[in-house]
Amino acid sequence: MCNFFTRYRALNDMRRAFKFLELPNHQPRYVVRPTDSEHVVAIGRDGARHFVAMRWGLVPNGATDVKTGLTLFNWRSEDVAARRAFAEPFRRGRRCLVPCDGFFEFTGARGSKQPYLFKPKDDRVMAFAGLWEQWHGPKDAPLAAPLLSFSIATTSPNASVAPYHNRMPVLFTDEAAWNSWLDPRATPEVLRDLLAPADDDLLAAVPVMRDLLKIKDPGAEVLLPVDV
Repeated sequence: MCNFFTRYRALNDMRRAFKFLELPNHQPRYVVRPTDSEHVVAIGRDGARHFVAMRWGLVPNGATDVKTGLTLFNWRSEDVAARRAFAEPFRRGRRCLVPCDGFFEFTGARGSKQPYLFKPKDDRVMAFAGLWEQWHGPKDAPLAAPLLSFSIATTSPNASVAPYHNRMPVLFTDEAAWNSWLDPRATPEVLRDLLAPADDDLLAAVPVMRDLLKIKDPGAEVLLPVDV
């Protein structure tokens, strides 16, 4: 689930909300897919927040092939301590915020699935709860620079998502949650409490065009509501 999301908000608005240092030339991404490079907010070695490009699909530090990340684009928040690929970055404080303006879910029969865009009713700033990792390549062919990658937390669905899917991404919608998730001193207990479903009244489910994944360079038109 949550194989695709959208991020189109103005960079200045994101920078104001998440308080990262960079101001890169960052264009809207109307459909973000696994293996795409996308910017996330993470704490650097200097203790400041940075807006860093990472590959979506976490490649564990000990992986032998980058393809490992193809199946690790999200993680079950309830099981974060049980799977080493996610337990290790969670333990080491490699947490990130993944700015987003909504996510897509598909429902219906195979071959005729209808996509729905889940977006905040009040257009508030949101971010997924994420973990990130760095991969240095296989032992016999190390990379010149480590590959940075991330994965998104999932949890049980709230009332608006439940009719469409049995999971939803963990969404943070306020500064207190953003600060707590990125806090290097946060305890595991505090962090796990954050990994909860969003409020039932946060999201609207909007049916959008069925061909959105077939478009090579999707624009804002893929977010327009359609009749179903």
